[in-house]
Amino acid sequence: MFNKLSYKQKSYLLLAGLLLFLVVGYQFSFSYTLELNSQIKEKEQKLIWLKEKEKELPVLQAKMNEFEKAYSKTDSSSVRDKLTACISDFADKNNCLVTEIPHNSSFKNSHLKVQTNTFTIKGNFNHLLTLLYMLENDYKYLAKIMSARFFKIRDPQTKKENLYLTVISQSFEQKTNQK
Repeated sequence: MFNKLSYKQKSYLLLAGLLLFLVVGYQFSFSYTLELNSQIKEKEQKLIWLKEKEKELPVLQAKMNEFEKAYSKTDSSSVRDKLTACISDFADKNNCLVTEIPHNSSFKNSHLKVQTNTFTIKGNFNHLLTLLYMLENDYKYLAKIMSARFFKIRDPQTKKENLYLTVISQSFEQKTNQK
């Protein structure tokens, strides 16, 4: 049968057989190899990502410890008392004056208790700004600063302008359903 074919026909037949062999070879072995290679690359990328996240783990644990410490139920003093103590200590150390006794207002519903505290402090700009920075960073899990307002009032007796800072903070407590 092959003896009757010309060289040109034999070449075409050989080329068609080669193409058929390549297609069958790809289907049975090469496709699996390429698929496994892409899976290996994908898993290597995930492994690199996990190693990067593993380096961040101590920072996240430190944040969690800080968060748990701020929200632990073992401390019986209220948010208002903690903030008042912090602001009073700062005012004593930095020649500032707490001019208003903190006003406290609360809102309660069946799931949430919101406590809002308002403080007014008199002092120079740098000290008041330092106090505001300290409240935002050191007490960020205890109470959130919702508003900060600087204003000045002229004292008629001394004829000087005094700078004041009014800080409004809110703390949120989720109520647990106890039956």
